[in-house]
Amino acid sequence: MPDIPIVDAGKKWFRDIINEVIGWFEAGLRDGYAAFTEAMFGTPTPHPENGNVVFGMPENQPWVQIYHSLVGGEIMLFALSLLLICVQGRHTLRIFNFSSGYQARKTRKNAWTGAFLIVTWYWVGTLCLYLIDGVTLALMPQFGGLVDAMQIFLQASLENPGLTLAMSTLGGLSMWLLEALFYIRRVLLYIYMYGMPLGVAIAFGNLPVVSDIAKAVCKRFVPLAVMPLPAAILFKGYDLLYTGESALAPGSAFLQYLVAVSLPLLALFITWRLFKYANPAAAKIMQTTSGAALTAGTVVAGAYAAGPAVARTAAHHGPKAAARQVGFSRVQSRFETESSDGEQDHGAPKYRRTENDPGYY
Repeated sequence: MPDIPIVDAGKKWFRDIINEVIGWFEAGLRDGYAAFTEAMFGTPTPHPENGNVVFGMPENQPWVQIYHSLVGGEIMLFALSLLLICVQGRHTLRIFNFSSGYQARKTRKNAWTGAFLIVTWYWVGTLCLYLIDGVTLALMPQFGGLVDAMQIFLQASLENPGLTLAMSTLGGLSMWLLEALFYIRRVLLYIYMYGMPLGVAIAFGNLPVVSDIAKAVCKRFVPLAVMPLPAAILFKGYDLLYTGESALAPGSAFLQYLVAVSLPLLALFITWRLFKYANPAAAKIMQTTSGAALTAGTVVAGAYAAGPAVARTAAHHGPKAAARQVGFSRVQSRFETESSDGEQDHGAPKYRRTENDPGYY
């Protein structure tokens, strides 16, 4: 029989761990709300020197290098050369009767269109980014009132520590992942702005298979650029509902905490769908990494709790198969225990009357 003070100390130690973990995720939520500004959801744009928004030479990095590379630079010349090579490759296929006259005429028209886009891509791309950034800033609410309201909702204390831990974990992870996605978006926009002429050259070269792949890659620029718009609309809706004089304030502490957690969770879901469509390779890498971490944790937990067989199953077939194996083993052990209890020392079942057996006395 364990000593009561030791049990109390263990319970207190467990509660302290739960409270510390809850504090970590709640701090991530509060810090994330405090860091929410228009700049986080904004789109990177060049800052011209002479005030000319689109056609002026930028003065901020890395737009200076992008400008010199795209406007009469090496990327433009290399893209035009690549377009010429692709068009000549299509004409070569026509010589050997691997193409049709219609495809040859289409290739000539596409070549002129591609050359025009390559030459003007810097201004077309920056104009699109300026437009997206302006629409995002117009949709974004004033973050001061919304952040104050969400932080007030987070101060509501829930009586159930398990529920608080689950909700704070979802909210904190959603906030951190949302910040990471918008940072990755900013990096990818720079890459698209720099390398888009090469993709345009291959896409309008009208080569079999290769041009289709290049077109699919170039089209990913659109969902990547408009990624902050759904999140901005969501934040504007929360601002209309939960701030101001006619605020729809939740009535209980649970609903207040749920509202504060659901905002980054929904924003992450919407943003992730667009990010997954725009960058399926990066999304697959992130999913594979998280799945590998989950499998590794399952292997360690299975080896500790249920033995090496369950750990081996988790490593080869995943966490679900390991959970099924644990369930089957528990059911099997239960039946074995019941069957062993149902037999007596003489091997007779429990329901048999043994008083007339010869060896009973």
